[in-house]
Amino acid sequence: MTKEEYRDFKKKYPEVAALLDEVAEVRETTVGIDQETVGRRAQDATELAWYQELLKYDAFPTSLDCYEFQALEKWKAFVRNAAEDEDTIFILDSSFFQYQIFTYLLKAASYERLEEFVSKIAECIEPLNPLLIYLYREHTEDSIAFMKEQRGEQDLVSTWERDKGQPYYQSKQKDVTAFYDFLKDYAKSAESLFETLKFDKRKIEISANNWRAYEDEMLGLLEIPRVEVPAYKAKEGTFVSAEHGLSFAIKDNVMKDPEGVQRHLSPKSQDEFFVEGIPTILKFFEEDSIRLLGQQIIPQWTETGTVYTREKNEE
Repeated sequence: MTKEEYRDFKKKYPEVAALLDEVAEVRETTVGIDQETVGRRAQDATELAWYQELLKYDAFPTSLDCYEFQALEKWKAFVRNAAEDEDTIFILDSSFFQYQIFTYLLKAASYERLEEFVSKIAECIEPLNPLLIYLYREHTEDSIAFMKEQRGEQDLVSTWERDKGQPYYQSKQKDVTAFYDFLKDYAKSAESLFETLKFDKRKIEISANNWRAYEDEMLGLLEIPRVEVPAYKAKEGTFVSAEHGLSFAIKDNVMKDPEGVQRHLSPKSQDEFFVEGIPTILKFFEEDSIRLLGQQIIPQWTETGTVYTREKNEE
């Protein structure tokens, strides 16, 4: 929203003003609000009039002109905040290439326009002494196979179904293979953008899936020492969400998720475990319960805050 739109919205819906002020990011001329955060914090939000009106400001379906203005303001706000903390290294996952390429490809915009906008972001963040680390596979087919293995094929189908109405897909085949073509075009754009950038950058080919070596290389580039975590073991059993009717099983630090995909668990602490391949953390609490932390991706089972409880017949 513009600042004026934001003020008017709060006057119209004073019952939600405090919540919006809590989550809003105020920028130079605009105000950014995370829709998912608002939806989670307000009970029955999706059924309320103010929430439905809030959706009219969704940045995803907006025009590229609006997107470029809003996104650049968001980058500038990030740079201002980051510049105040000289002792912190900020690591942004996929936001420099991925979101830009997805946005421009889906809208069937020219590569030249994409490159011009990315160059503006690069100019914006240059005072922060950025380092771009580009993880890639030589063959996009290998990336697609890896995504199927890690996320499950339904995740790719869901992404295609979400976006199939976008201009990019209008002349494409009407099934998930069109998304595979999209990923190939994405890889071409990323490769070209990488070559245009003038600041410090590195490429790491990841087809061998030797993640320990890749992590060591990236940590070395960032001058961050590796912190070894003790070999904690996650509680085992079948954990059920009564709210969603979903369940997953854990054994030997391997989770079989509700979609049947096996995911290794890596300890963050004695009670918290990273889930392989997705930005989700399992937080064990009380005796037999898990709360999901991190960030939700497409599958419903990953929803942040969801509680799973171990079946009582399991010890």
